[in-house]
Amino acid sequence: MTQLAPAPAATDPDTPESLLGLNEHQQAAVRHPGGPLLILAGPGSGKTRVICHRIAWLVHAGNVPADRILGITFTNKAANEMRERVAALVGNRGAKPTLCTYHSFCARILRADGRHIGIPPDYVVYDAADQLKAASLALDNLNYDKNSITPRSLVRRIGDWKNQMRTPEKIRGNPTPEEYRDAMLVDGYEEYEKVLQKASALDFDDLLLRAVGLLKKHEPVRRRYAARYRHVLVDEYQDTNTAQYLLTHLLARDHRNVCAVGDPDQAIYGWRGADIENIRKFESDFSERTVVNLERNYRSSGKIVAAAAALIGHNFDRADKTLWTARAPGAAIEYLRTGTDLTEAAAIADIVRAEPAAPRQTAVLYRTNAQSRLVEDLLRRAEIPYHIVGNIRFYERKEIKDALAYLKVIVNPHDDVSLRRIINAPPRGIGPRSIEKAAGAAPPQEEEETLFTHAEGHAGGTSLWSGLNEGCATGRLTGRALEKMQTFLDLIDRMRANAGSEDVAGIVHGAIGRSGYLRKLENENSDESVDRIENLMELVAAAEDYQEAAERPTLADFVNRQSLLSEADEGDGPNDAQVWLMTLHAAKGLEFPTVAIAGVEEGLLPHQRSLDGDAAALEEERRLFYVGITRAMDRLVVTTTEQRRQWGSVKSLPESRFLEEAGLIGPWDADTPDDQIP
Repeated sequence: MTQLAPAPAATDPDTPESLLGLNEHQQAAVRHPGGPLLILAGPGSGKTRVICHRIAWLVHAGNVPADRILGITFTNKAANEMRERVAALVGNRGAKPTLCTYHSFCARILRADGRHIGIPPDYVVYDAADQLKAASLALDNLNYDKNSITPRSLVRRIGDWKNQMRTPEKIRGNPTPEEYRDAMLVDGYEEYEKVLQKASALDFDDLLLRAVGLLKKHEPVRRRYAARYRHVLVDEYQDTNTAQYLLTHLLARDHRNVCAVGDPDQAIYGWRGADIENIRKFESDFSERTVVNLERNYRSSGKIVAAAAALIGHNFDRADKTLWTARAPGAAIEYLRTGTDLTEAAAIADIVRAEPAAPRQTAVLYRTNAQSRLVEDLLRRAEIPYHIVGNIRFYERKEIKDALAYLKVIVNPHDDVSLRRIINAPPRGIGPRSIEKAAGAAPPQEEEETLFTHAEGHAGGTSLWSGLNEGCATGRLTGRALEKMQTFLDLIDRMRANAGSEDVAGIVHGAIGRSGYLRKLENENSDESVDRIENLMELVAAAEDYQEAAERPTLADFVNRQSLLSEADEGDGPNDAQVWLMTLHAAKGLEFPTVAIAGVEEGLLPHQRSLDGDAAALEEERRLFYVGITRAMDRLVVTTTEQRRQWGSVKSLPESRFLEEAGLIGPWDADTPDDQIP
């Protein structure tokens, strides 16, 4: 392992601005001259600051052109924060580094070079709701019973396979025992891919899968991107999946200037494909690596850090690092055990009332979303404003999904899922029978060479748009059915024609108005319709904000950005609310003066699934509690209850083993009766 170079004193008047205020280990990471660098950064250790200062150091001291630097993270919020910090250090003039999420970076690659593997530049991105509809169509095409295989279960399994870079062909060629039994799901996967291909659409996982495939199959393209980005910095490396891991290595293979920042102790996303082994094997992947440990926590009080360190010490196969802080011990961690989940919620509400009414003062964290309801009810009754993360998000509201479907069809009318969504939104009297009659007998016809026209596994077929137009032209529809269908097709044609002369915000506003959607809501004249109109106007405002920020704004890019929004980017309630409610998973990367963690009980935290699984699943649950503890700056309250209502019945769940491991209760015994718990 490379030894660290001595760091200059942060108070030295000759210290460059990119090193000011950094401790010795932070400076060592920032000043690393080049080659593979692994930064193991504990919670509250200033890792985002280190990444941003390293970029500034590369530009100012390393003479690396800013546009040759790529910084990748996992959420749009984190990428925006990184851009703001780097701009403050480097300046806004001249070339800028590329700072974005994995998905948005892959979307750029495919937009520019996807043609090499049959992907056109006007492809659309299917979000979670679109995926469910595509899966439903696939199951219908196969005449499969949706009670035995639901669209949601099919989408979830496809996501698992794509995270492992497994196509239907690879699965059939070398199936696992489970995959051999799941032959119908593999058929569903293959048919789902055909639905997407016909619509010139990619789902989230495709963005990664296809980008990696492109760089693997076309060496000149890979070399061009590797040469363009001479330094690759990856935040939250412990959260990478197989495709993200491969993409990083494909970009850094030649110059090996890769900086991976992360913390194996905060790897909590294994359930969605993240592989903790990616960060664990960095040292074997790059034998010439340098490793820097950032162990000093600047966020939490001494007692909070001590509890977190004691807890995580019970995990095996950990990196050699120890979290510490120079802060005072602070207040003792509070542990409350109540009689019922209602009294638990009331105790949490009392904690909130006692805290200062300052923005983002208190966070209430829980293992599952269902736990939030009682706390929400009490906060509403007390008229305490709160912000909830992971609730119904703006872009998942029905009227917003409808508007985005219109925009997707304007970009690409062969998007069957979006076309089916809007054909009767608002109602036009076009029934399913008319749709199928118009489109069902349409013969294949020549189309532009886009998706997948020549992609592997493409089975051809005519899109719904082509079929409807053909059906109207050849007389498969007659009378009123023909009139209604032709009116709708003409509407879409006019929208697409107008899009060529309007800016993005104008297209969005025009789609909402010309479609009749806005008029329908205005005629309803209800409180709900007024709220929906306000949401649609907010979508227009979002398009205006996008236009101002984007270098080359396009409708396709705007629509795809909305599809790429993640849970951490959206919430419900004012951003300056005193109280934030969220799951432990959603709390990653945040901090609050006061944190309450509810329901730390066996079966909840750790979750029952981990108790029924292997040791690795239990260790991930322990890491999840560790993440929750380390969100607290000054005050930490942990609660459990003797009786909790779950799935319609009242259950008694023992206190979590994690409480004893963190030093919050005496020796743990899952079988100890409640009245004997100390």
